[in-house]
Parts: sequence; structure tokens; C-alpha cells
Amino acid sequence: MSRTAKISLSVKVMVSVTAVLAASLVPGLALAQGQAQAPAQVPVEQSAEFKRGRLLYIQCRACHDLQPSPVEKVGPNLAGIIGRRAGADIDFAYSPALKAAKLVWDKPTLDRWLEKPSALAPGNTMAFSGIANPADRAALIRYLEIESAPR
Repeated sequence: MSRTAKISLSVKVMVSVTAVLAASLVPGLALAQGQAQAPAQVPVEQSAEFKRGRLLYIQCRACHDLQPSPVEKVGPNLAGIIGRRAGADIDFAYSPALKAAKLVWDKPTLDRWLEKPSALAPGNTMAFSGIANPADRAALIRYLEIESAPR
């Protein structure tokens, strides 16, 4: 075997060994014919953000439901909240401050609301001081977006 052939064979063996090691050390990394494939997508319900949002929602669920329910709670039902006008649920007695605010619950508005409801609609009656952490608010909004969607 020529020197060039031996070097070529050595390089191929090193590449194969490296590929096997990389696949065993990096979870989700699959190698096929020397090409790395992207790791499989994690379902939204299994993402860290969704799980954090679900955990944060625990403080909300005493007053709010995310899907239509015959049970009336202290707060309005949040089913279909994204894109809905604030104070629009005819079955709930909103504070005059929230009715007058003329808000639409999009993600930026929800973010401001969750940060400090009293700043967005002064005089509203929601007994909630807010969430200071922007990442927590984003996780809760993502959770609300998914779980309040019509089914």
C-alpha cells in the first residue's frame, strides 16, 4: 500500500472514530454518511418555556380558566384571550377602569399587563401585583397562548 493510500485510510478511520464519539457524547446528534442531522424538535408541551409557563399559571388558575367552563370564578375566563378585547366577556363584571382602557390582548399588551396591571389600567380591581422577570412573563404568555386557544 502506498504512503498516500495509508494516510487516506488513516484519515477515514479518524473521521469515523470522531463521528462515533460525537454521536455518543452529544445527545440527539445523529450522523449518517458523515453528515450531521439536526436534533429532533422537542414538542412545545415538553419545552422548558412551556413547563415554566404552566408552573407560573398555578397562581392564576384560582381566578381564571383557560377553556370554556360552566364554573364562574373570581376572574374572567381566558379562553381565546389572544386577540380579544379587554372587558369583552359579557358574563363578567369588569372594573370601570378595565372597560375604559380599550385594550386588546395581544402579546405586547399581555406582557405589560403581567408586568404590572395597575400601571396599564390604573384603578382595575385585579388583585395581582405583577411579574417582574421578562422571561417568566414570556413563558406565561406562551403557555396562555397555547392553552387558551380554541379546541
